Amino acid sequence: MTPLHAARSKVGLYGMMQVYEGNYRRLRCVVPRLREICGTVVSRLHGRPLLFVEALEQCKYTSLLGITHYLQRDSRLVADMVMKVRAYHDARLAEVIAYQRHARFLPIYDYPNRHMYQPFEKRQVNLFLREWLQFCLRHSCRFEERAERP
Repeated sequence: MTPLHAARSKVGLYGMMQVYEGNYRRLRCVVPRLREICGTVVSRLHGRPLLFVEALEQCKYTSLLGITHYLQRDSRLVADMVMKVRAYHDARLAEVIAYQRHARFLPIYDYPNRHMYQPFEKRQVNLFLREWLQFCLRHSCRFEERAERP
């Protein structure tokens, strides 16, 4: 790692921890029983896309969640956004670990790179989770009802 990369990652770590902490708080507001869900819960709001949260794994200190945002086209559901989020209950952090079939993001990428990730791709997907959770809170989305995925 070059000195520039080391300096950037050190400065960015504190900011990212704040994003992870905020995402965990928002996630707990949107999915109040986060540690208890098994299977899939859905949020249905009139005139809004279907939002699904699936518990892929529940452990003592962590949960792995699949979050999908479905749009309706020609009376069929089309996945618009798919992400996996790891919630660390003991540390009260939530981090995106996969987004749109891409996973294991590095903190910093050289640019250009093989996958054409942005230099701060990991930061971007976690900021997107923050915006998505803020959308859910603004529109009173609550994931409490059990449902089967489409």
